[in-house]
Amino acid sequence: MHKRSGFTLIELTLVTVIILTLVGLSVPLFRKTFADLTAKDTTFNISKLISYAQERAVVDRKNFKITFNFTSGYYQLLESQTSEGKVVYKAIRGRFGKAFNLPQGLSFKDKDSENAQARKEEYKKEIVFYPDGRSDPIAIDMLDKNMAGYRITSKGFGSASVGIKEVKDER
Repeated sequence: MHKRSGFTLIELTLVTVIILTLVGLSVPLFRKTFADLTAKDTTFNISKLISYAQERAVVDRKNFKITFNFTSGYYQLLESQTSEGKVVYKAIRGRFGKAFNLPQGLSFKDKDSENAQARKEEYKKEIVFYPDGRSDPIAIDMLDKNMAGYRITSKGFGSASVGIKEVKDER
């Protein structure tokens, strides 16, 4: 008598259903984890850009500023230059001077941004860094679609003044 080895169609179907169920349950968890890691990474990058701008202002003995465009979802480091007796800000050269876009699903928020959004106006916020180590104080929330994310704060003096705090907006 010849014995056949192999799997039956029922066994293969059962294993396939189990695997598909596990994949179906893990994808939403992975998506949330990936979105949170993206938000953390972006927040860290913004805080390091703030620290970099503070250092450059002191070393180069000129003003720098970071512009946060709430409407378009980008931020950019600019340096002051004198042109025809006026101070203008232009993008710095190199990788830190480009406009950084927020990842999809994230947006900047603060108490004034919602008013501008309701009026369909472009809303920007700036933080200026001065050669003596000071900077303008700022507090910006970077939130996802569920209104959870991180608050970036700068108190106005020294690189240790950059703070990151997890927030859940209750609006």
